[in-house]
Amino acid sequence: MGDGQKSKCTPSKAEQIACAGGGRRFFGALFSLLPLYVLFCIQSAHAGNVIPPAGSIVPFAGVLLSIAIGPLLFPAIWHKYDNVILAAWTILSTWLCFHTMGKEPTGHLIAGIFLKEYVPLIVLIGTLYIISSGIGIRINRAGTTSVNVAIIATGEILSNLIGTTGTSMLLLRPLLDVNKTRKYKVHTLIFFIFLVSNIGGCLLPFGDPPLFLGYLKGVSFFWTAKHMFPMFLVISTILMFIYIVIDRYLIRKETISDYTNSHNISFEKDRQHSVRLTPVQITGYFNIALMVLTAAFVAGAGMLPKKEAFSIFGSSVHYKGLLRDIGLCLISAASIFHARQTLKANKEHHKHVHSEEVSWAPITEVTRYFAAIFITMAPVAAMLKGGHEIFSPICNILKNTEHPSFWYFWFVSPFSAFLDNAPTYVVFFKMAGGDALSMMVEHARTLTAISAGSVFMGAMTYIGNAPNFMVKSIAKQHGVHMPSFLGYMGWSSVILLPVLAFASYLFLY
Repeated sequence: MGDGQKSKCTPSKAEQIACAGGGRRFFGALFSLLPLYVLFCIQSAHAGNVIPPAGSIVPFAGVLLSIAIGPLLFPAIWHKYDNVILAAWTILSTWLCFHTMGKEPTGHLIAGIFLKEYVPLIVLIGTLYIISSGIGIRINRAGTTSVNVAIIATGEILSNLIGTTGTSMLLLRPLLDVNKTRKYKVHTLIFFIFLVSNIGGCLLPFGDPPLFLGYLKGVSFFWTAKHMFPMFLVISTILMFIYIVIDRYLIRKETISDYTNSHNISFEKDRQHSVRLTPVQITGYFNIALMVLTAAFVAGAGMLPKKEAFSIFGSSVHYKGLLRDIGLCLISAASIFHARQTLKANKEHHKHVHSEEVSWAPITEVTRYFAAIFITMAPVAAMLKGGHEIFSPICNILKNTEHPSFWYFWFVSPFSAFLDNAPTYVVFFKMAGGDALSMMVEHARTLTAISAGSVFMGAMTYIGNAPNFMVKSIAKQHGVHMPSFLGYMGWSSVILLPVLAFASYLFLY
């Protein structure tokens, strides 16, 4: 960006105020729930295998529908009172469980999902968001089809090394930057979610949480790469071809001035300052090292023995999870401290270093929404895990079908799209036998189906995988009008679903 030219990516004053207000709204909603947890969770103990009632599905469906249709039908009310609406569904879910199951099982259920899933997820996402904000990747090219394809393809490779969340946070801003003069860019971000935030992480355990859980349960490190690579290649190739066709069509609809003028102005100013442009410029090597350290730390902590450190509300907190979360918080603190020291040093030496202002609104929005989603999701996940009669038709079909691998894929899929894909993987892994050695050899196609359904179908909705919602939130902060919840599902249903259906029939039927 040249001097005196305001970036489209820089939040306005109103957006900055809204961001600060969003933080206050989040913490206000969080503290408003504290009396609820004091009432239901104090003196809770392990409650055994008590299964929540069927009515517990209603609040979870209410949260999903509120997020899906709220911004469309009553946007003014939703943006002002979304915390109140989500808190109401959350309280209803907790009350239903408390009324039918009792205080102890309810406290154990909610404390368990918060300590074992929600907190680790938010800590990981927050760490990656902070670190990636300190890494500057500038691609000195306009957002042509070939440049966008190169970024997405690179992201698919990186997703297996530093995870889909880390890669999405790392490459999203460069992708937004090269396309900032493009008139049509929403489709690029949607395919970025499809391929980088989800499908790209299917080859190694580091790529996506479900595969890492499988690795901890005994699945060989390179097993998924060997068995899922054909599906990965076919799906990625088809989706990339569809993207190229769509992008080329939309480029023809854009005028030359809309497409290249801003980049040419920026390049000309750089030439006037005798700066030699390279295709890619990278800054923030300290944060790159922190990103690698984060991936190694998460992987290493997962291999520690499962030993209880202490128990809260009857839910055990293990040393490996505690050490992982503490370590990630320290890495985040190191990144923030380094950024402040660098800024201070630059001011002392009167250096002007361009750095894009980072908004906390995306991570705040994810934290608030996922709190409601995880609490209301807990009873539904417990029902599935406990074999509630409402899910008995699924068990019957899987036991009696001649094509179990195909049906495992399609029964795993909706739970991965609307629930957390990590516990979904574990539940169906146990339903298929639970012995890693046997499944890798005798039931390899079934294990492939469970793995593919858990990873691929996370791309069907914004809440199917954490990076999806982060991409939407960050894009919105950069002025990109992303589709609504249902609008995104329209894209995924029309484009992604038929491709996955074809691949599942080709490889699993």
